[in-house]
Amino acid sequence: MIWQREYYGAMKTNWFLTIIALCFTMSFIVAQYVAAGVFGFFGVVTVMQILYLKNVGKKLTLVNDKKRSRMFKGGKSEWELTFENTGFPIWNGQLRLHFHDAVKPLNNKDMSHTKLIEIVVPLTIGYKEIVTVKVPIEGQKRGLSRLKNLELTIPHLFGEGSVLLLHQPLLRMEQMVYPNIYTLKDNRKPSPLKPGDYEYKHSLFQDLFSPIGTRDYQAGDQFHHIHWKASARMQQLQTKVFTQVANESVLLVLNVVNHYSIISDLEERIEEVASFVDYFYREGIPFSLTVNVRSFGAVPYLHLPVGDGQKHRQQAMELLSVLSNNELTVPFNRMLTHLDTHENLPMTVIIFTHDSQELDKYIKKWSKQTQVDVRLSNSLGGDVKWQQPSLLSR
Repeated sequence: MIWQREYYGAMKTNWFLTIIALCFTMSFIVAQYVAAGVFGFFGVVTVMQILYLKNVGKKLTLVNDKKRSRMFKGGKSEWELTFENTGFPIWNGQLRLHFHDAVKPLNNKDMSHTKLIEIVVPLTIGYKEIVTVKVPIEGQKRGLSRLKNLELTIPHLFGEGSVLLLHQPLLRMEQMVYPNIYTLKDNRKPSPLKPGDYEYKHSLFQDLFSPIGTRDYQAGDQFHHIHWKASARMQQLQTKVFTQVANESVLLVLNVVNHYSIISDLEERIEEVASFVDYFYREGIPFSLTVNVRSFGAVPYLHLPVGDGQKHRQQAMELLSVLSNNELTVPFNRMLTHLDTHENLPMTVIIFTHDSQELDKYIKKWSKQTQVDVRLSNSLGGDVKWQQPSLLSR
């Protein structure tokens, strides 16, 4: 069953029908046929009304396809609900929506109850008709907003009373609001000792799929790197020259625990990490992300493997968007120990934390093979500079 039905005013309608039946009977007995005809007409209308309320909405369906829209704070979107009706037409219906307050309606007349926002919109749909209702909304704060409840109230056509339809299946429409991002200024630090995708002329590695020219053959050049067409043209052996590439992958580590609770500046920290995620995406730098929030699986905390591109950025932003103050956390030192023993560290590790004391042994160990940047400041307000390793001199 798609809709759960609740009737209001049905008792009054039944009493009214009973009174009409009695009046019709008495009028017929005393031979008042005109009055009996009037009461009979009202009786027919009342019976039709009862049948209408019992059957209206039974063949009304909602297109409940899974859909997630994404925006930043202040961005515009809309709840889009498509109804198809193959039963009795619905007039003057009231559609009531409840959704989480990560988004808000563009008008200010709707009521907010705790963390749920309620909005009422009219709905009229005829027989064999498809109607799409659009509710414009705006991103209000970081988070995920889902349609929680959907109610449709269909009023009595000629009197008091109504039927309330409650949508039973889980609603699959969502609106996600990303954290704010800021402009980052940095100094890129690729490693010439590991192969990667970043063009770096001092690297020891070459991208064999990106030849950029030729040069004269030298003793020791590999045979399969000889450019035979160029050699024939120059009448001298020519060797292919390839782009030199280096590794500049980054691991972002976010600590959301301060003693036994979630950090007080969680929003600012998330915005800072999101700014790095956006920067790495725009620059094409591979990155991975870990947060000491409990997860189920092979990795006991939230972990996004290394990657790049639009899809990877989207996954990282979604992970950051749904973090809340009610998460089950993992001790920060346990997550660092797991990273140390189970992960191959990239060329740069950026750690966002409030306390660096428990990091000392990891910094000394990791700094021998990678660059470690510990960010203790939680102030953001515009352009933010990526400060290079600040604790290596301790």
